Amino acid sequence: APHMTKWLLLLAVLLTGLAVPDLACGAGPTTGAPAKKVYVVPIREDIMPPLVYVVRRGVKEAMEAKADVLVLDMETNGGRVDVTEEIIGIIGKFPGQTVTFVNKKAFSAGAFISFATQKIYMAPQSVIGAAAPVMASPTGGAQEIGGTMEVKASSAISALVRANAEKNGHNPAVADAMVKKTSELKLDDKVINEKGQILTLTDQEAAREYGKPGKPLLSAGTVENIEALLQKLNLGAAQMKRIEPSGMEKLASWINTIAPVLLIIGI
Repeated sequence: APHMTKWLLLLAVLLTGLAVPDLACGAGPTTGAPAKKVYVVPIREDIMPPLVYVVRRGVKEAMEAKADVLVLDMETNGGRVDVTEEIIGIIGKFPGQTVTFVNKKAFSAGAFISFATQKIYMAPQSVIGAAAPVMASPTGGAQEIGGTMEVKASSAISALVRANAEKNGHNPAVADAMVKKTSELKLDDKVINEKGQILTLTDQEAAREYGKPGKPLLSAGTVENIEALLQKLNLGAAQMKRIEPSGMEKLASWINTIAPVLLIIGI
């Protein structure tokens, strides 16, 4: 019996000694949550049909990867209303958080798309707005619509933008003032946009707070770049993937750009 007791004590010491290194090295299953995923989709140059392919592919990849956040990296002068509506529809299918980063400018259709995301952040010295509808000129460029057609176009587009603004918690009156010349925007007894003007905001103006309690006019904040934006959203440790246009998508965009020239050469 004494020998048996001695062997049992020795075995207990050995087993204890073997267990210590495992604990010291932190062995065993990890309990930390997996890193969040962020997909960045470019909204660049003119908002025309080729951009739809880039956005659709980016959103599809983000959804397949179960990404948490979709960021639109935006620098555009605007584009076609029908293409804008299609892009807004695609973005609306993403189940996670959606954010626009105005990386220099979001004019016209770019502003429309921004209102379709849950948060808007802006780069220093960036601008957003000037979203009144215009008509493509037969000789290239754009021209004002005018008359009853302008009123109808402004009313229809304004309703679309207001609906997206309300859905995502943005002030619909700000959206309205960016589209319709007939809309005066007044907050805290201060005229933000005079009647007859189209609202355009700098990053500082868009982030200014109004009301009680104070709420930013449009922008959730000014940040230097995408990395700083992720830090602001507490996503500094997230896995980030940037969607880059493929060769065919770049070719489609280039053909779309020179199409009027090709038409003139053909004639």
